Amino acid sequence: MSNLGWPDTPFGSTGRPVRRPVQWLTGLSCQWADSGGEPVLIGAAAVLLPVQRTRSTPLRLDLANFGFKAMAAESGCDTGLMEMLDAFLVQARRQARIIAWHSADDDLQVLRALARAGGGRRHPGIAGLSEAWAGRDRPAHGTARCVDTALDFCPGTVITEAAAAHGLAVPDELSGFQHPAHAQLCHDVPAEGGETAVIAESIAAGALLQAVTAALLGGKATGRLHWEGDVSPLDLHRLIESVAWGQFPYLFSRTHHW
Repeated sequence: MSNLGWPDTPFGSTGRPVRRPVQWLTGLSCQWADSGGEPVLIGAAAVLLPVQRTRSTPLRLDLANFGFKAMAAESGCDTGLMEMLDAFLVQARRQARIIAWHSADDDLQVLRALARAGGGRRHPGIAGLSEAWAGRDRPAHGTARCVDTALDFCPGTVITEAAAAHGLAVPDELSGFQHPAHAQLCHDVPAEGGETAVIAESIAAGALLQAVTAALLGGKATGRLHWEGDVSPLDLHRLIESVAWGQFPYLFSRTHHW
């Protein structure tokens, strides 16, 4: 699911008639399940928020503006999802200004292991971002600044607790989608007919929520985003709904109708 006009080249395309330089803050996330004792990538998401080079941008629900790409595996052995994620990471490392990821080391370690087990196929995005993440205190020229919100901003804190601590409200109807138990259930229970689309949407929604949260925390950590969360927490359900309702018909059909 994506609201990007060019989802395969989200940061820019030489084929576009007009190209304006934009500073992108990118949030990333992965959704995992267990299959016979081995990790399986079942979902991933990337969020792109425009930010200013030298000052903080205020974030308001009525001015919500971000691009996203949320993905769900069609089966437990869907390697296409990993290939799509790898292609995005190749671009993000060079073209994003900031990359935020909560507990990225855990995700990247598993992604590297899956890449090694993939029969020799190269995964330059996973390899390159892993290297950048290990050296994020000394980023190479021309590459994104990497922020692990679980280590660099909210040490030892799960992402829902980090969100609450910084004025972000995560309602129950969305937070359940990013819970490991929900991801495992989506992987284990066979879906039939229309249920397949509902399950895929819930996996993608969980990944999108986590990527949005990581992006906002990363923006605050780097001084590129701010919101009035201390007085009234920013409702992430409404924030995501205002941008993504068209791509998530089952999740947001109760509040939006043509």
